[in-house]
Amino acid sequence: MNYLSVFDHLTGKRKAFLQNAYNIGYSLTVNGVSTAVFSLPASDEKNEFCQPLDYVEVFDADKRVGLFRIVPTAFVRDENTAEYTYQCEHVLATLMDDLLFGWHEIGNVGTSTEQVIRYLIDRQTVPRWQLGTCDFTHQFLYGWENENLLSALLSVPNPFPTKYRWVSNTATKPWMLSLKQWDETVKAQ
Repeated sequence: MNYLSVFDHLTGKRKAFLQNAYNIGYSLTVNGVSTAVFSLPASDEKNEFCQPLDYVEVFDADKRVGLFRIVPTAFVRDENTAEYTYQCEHVLATLMDDLLFGWHEIGNVGTSTEQVIRYLIDRQTVPRWQLGTCDFTHQFLYGWENENLLSALLSVPNPFPTKYRWVSNTATKPWMLSLKQWDETVKAQ
């Protein structure tokens, strides 16, 4: 059984358990922003707690799927079924809230991938994210102009000759973002 909790995006405090949520779904994206969706009956008093930008913690049975934020103006009231449907994006999307104004250039000989990522993460106006681990030590030169932090971060491994994956941990604060080598080991779930 899937279940949800909603948290205030400013304070991080739990506002409500959404025990009446249904049609809960999610799509996990490798190296991108995952999405989630859920519905609540229109008569459910907990609709008032589901405000744009608030965070929704999604569980699938006993497994924590992740933390998502409600996308502004993306809820739909369906008169036929008397429900509200909420679209959500992974909180990784909070990195789109900050921009690199002007030209930013970093990297080249003597500047590692980890230093480049730290440079970008340090540009957050609200420090939600920090770097966990970085499995790479490349020394590429990067340049961005008027780009959001998420787009800049996701572009860092583009020139890598090996496969990679971004891994986020939103179970603790600040949230952790790691850049890991792709694990080719086959696993069953």
